[in-house]
Amino acid sequence: MAFYGIDISEHNGRIDLSAYRDQFVMIRAGWGWSADQKDKMFERNIEECLKYKIPFGVYWYSYAPDQETAETEADVFLEVIRPFKDKISMGVWVDQEDADGWKVKNGFRMERKYISEITSIMCEKVRREGYHAGIYCSYSWLKYLDDFCQNYDLWIAHWGTNDGRVQKDLSKICSVHQYASKDLDLDICFRDQSWFSR
Repeated sequence: MAFYGIDISEHNGRIDLSAYRDQFVMIRAGWGWSADQKDKMFERNIEECLKYKIPFGVYWYSYAPDQETAETEADVFLEVIRPFKDKISMGVWVDQEDADGWKVKNGFRMERKYISEITSIMCEKVRREGYHAGIYCSYSWLKYLDDFCQNYDLWIAHWGTNDGRVQKDLSKICSVHQYASKDLDLDICFRDQSWFSR
């Protein structure tokens, strides 16, 4: 049975999570390949979820331009989330997108094989640490993921007209669908919580 949630980062400020007791929350842990790039609200948001008994997952915005940096980035991600390993119940996600245009501006190769290799390196490291590994990306970004990326779960952004309604049924291709992103990113999960402990 589907249930709803939100995803948040420091950009949302000190959001009151008590209103989401019956939902789930995806929390940004950070971005890039340095522990200095940990999300400023990461620990606070986890503490709030624990306080209100809200199931949560975590994600890391990848800027890795090559395979070597992807290894480093995954190591930093895992280091940041390690203190909460036994608390994470909605997956550990590698965020693959170019929302701020940094990748294109800095010569990132927008090629299927290249992006798939970087993504797979990070997800495999996450999986080897015992987490449920997944990829966050937009619906249009799926064209950059080779078949071997299907070994990992998917959380897909597809907003339609972004009016706050679920406008496309993605239940057959992903576990989580980010269906709106105005004042807050809104998500729907098509699995029960036990799925993310596999």
